[in-house]
Amino acid sequence: MSALYFTQERFLDDATITGIVGEMKRSHAAAAPVYGQAKAGGTVNPHVRKVSRLSMSTATRDKIVSLLMEAKDALSMHFGVALNHCEEPQFLRYETGDFFVAHQDGNTPLVYDHTRFRKISISICLSQPGDASDPGTYGGGDLVLYGKPMESGERAVQGRGTLVAFRSETTHEVLPVSHGERYAIVSWYRSDNRK
Repeated sequence: MSALYFTQERFLDDATITGIVGEMKRSHAAAAPVYGQAKAGGTVNPHVRKVSRLSMSTATRDKIVSLLMEAKDALSMHFGVALNHCEEPQFLRYETGDFFVAHQDGNTPLVYDHTRFRKISISICLSQPGDASDPGTYGGGDLVLYGKPMESGERAVQGRGTLVAFRSETTHEVLPVSHGERYAIVSWYRSDNRK
């Protein structure tokens, strides 16, 4: 187990993943925004974050929130932080060339917006990494976390169905996808009482 992050393999089973990815492939896609800039709802900046955010059914979003809330107490204990609830999950599709530059998700003194209440970031991988010759897999797209400035990053192990959790102030990035499509769900556990 890494000191930078926590993993839970098979957080989602194959049948659940197959259903969610099927819905994602049929869903409306829009460029995902970057938060913490001028506009409260974020702005699209393809030089910083190039990925599609997918519109999902209420039932699918609620199912993921329910599973995340079931895991909340264990993650709260693991990281030693009080967690009240999680944000609505984002369902993402990274295509060839898509990425997200090194950034932090919140809980930092650098910005004073709603992200200051984010304590733990979550990424759930829905795709299987593999060679370009393996149908249905993706390459590149590694989630890399940085412990301290100027340290080399640590690649999180993200197999299909794996949940990765880390402190929201941890600098991290998603490297460019080299082939295929990388489907993922992200969310954030918070310490405030806002619903």
